[in-house]
Formats: sequence, C-alpha cells, structure tokens
Amino acid sequence: MDLYIILDIKNLDLKMQPYVIFNTAMSLDGKIGKKDEQIVFSNKLDNYRVHTLRGSVDAIMIGVETVISDDPELTVREVAEKPRRVIVDNKGEIPLNSKVLDGTAETIVAVSSNANKATVKRLEDKGIDVLTLGEYTINLRELLWVLYRRGIKKILLEGGGVLSRRMFNEGMVNELYITVAPILIGEGIDLFHGKFNKHIKLTLEGILQYGDQVVLHYMVKRF
Repeated sequence: MDLYIILDIKNLDLKMQPYVIFNTAMSLDGKIGKKDEQIVFSNKLDNYRVHTLRGSVDAIMIGVETVISDDPELTVREVAEKPRRVIVDNKGEIPLNSKVLDGTAETIVAVSSNANKATVKRLEDKGIDVLTLGEYTINLRELLWVLYRRGIKKILLEGGGVLSRRMFNEGMVNELYITVAPILIGEGIDLFHGKFNKHIKLTLEGILQYGDQVVLHYMVKRF
C-alpha cells in the first residue's frame, strides 16, 4: 500500500494533473438509472463510441458506488495497452468479487486512511495497487497528481454522481460527452449527487446523432 502525505497542497503544480474527460448517459429527464431497475441508455453505435473513447485514455475512473450498483468491467478489447482502472473508495467498501478486480487490467483503488483495514489487506493480498490519500475523504487533487506522476496523462471519468460532482467542483474536468436517450423515467438517480460550489459553464463543441439518441460534446470554460 502506498501512503501519500502531501503537506502543501496549494503549491502542487496544477499542470501536473491528467486531462479528464467525463462521459455519461442519461434519460431525457436527466436520470442515470433507477435503484430497482436496470436501464440501458446507449445503443450499439454509442457503445462503440464509448469503447473507442476508452481505448484512447490511460485510465478509466469511477466511484465505488458505481462498482457496487453496476459491477462494470471497464475493459477495452483490441488495444495494445489496456487503460488502468481507478476506483475511488473512501471507506474501503468495494466488494472483493467485483469485476474490476478480476486481473484483466491493472486496477488502482484509492482509499482514505480510515478505510476498512480488512478490505485494504485483502485487496493487497489480491495484488491490487492501493493508494491511501486523505484521512476520511480522498483528496482528489492529490490523487490526480499521483496518477500523473505514474504516467496517467488522460482519464475517462464515468461516474458515479458523487465522484463526478466532486471532480467538477474541484475544476478537474476538461471535456464531457453526455448521451441523451429517448426515454423519460420519472423518479430515478440524478446525474450528479449534491450541490455545486458554483455554476459550471460549458461550450458546445458538437452534437452526434445515433438513431433516436444524441450525444452532446462540451468543453468546460475556464474563464
């Protein structure tokens, strides 16, 4: 387990952080799912786009709530070097039988120093790369700095709602793709969980259409 203690966070070189692309799919009424029902938002063409996007990055990042709810593989086929999988897990709640721990691609699990010690030990026993950053909540700026130092220059952020909102709040997202599916589901899981510190202003770069679906491509405004 690597334990990082960065004493002067304000003086971290902000240039030494990965370029982050946020990708998600949602219903027309802004929901990414329902707790009691599995809903498929993307069609085959959009799945191919996402697969291609995954193959262009150094790592795919998700929060542990996405691992628990969806159990994704986060794999990419037919690429020379598979992107690493980064799981943000403050408390050490990741199920040890999760697909992201199957060994088919390198996986990094970031935890806080107060994470479940038994889980951390079992992760290490499985050969998982565990990073400890922060006392109770992982400091995302430190995490991205460490990942950059490890050669991860481009990250695809795929949720969930808590991690995504924190990444936007910290100003760490550069670009985003949002697939809007032709469905209204009413009560469901919101795209983001919690409040933003400020409005996030975007610039529309393009719109893709795959049948009845559209993909909105934005860049985050810095000024």
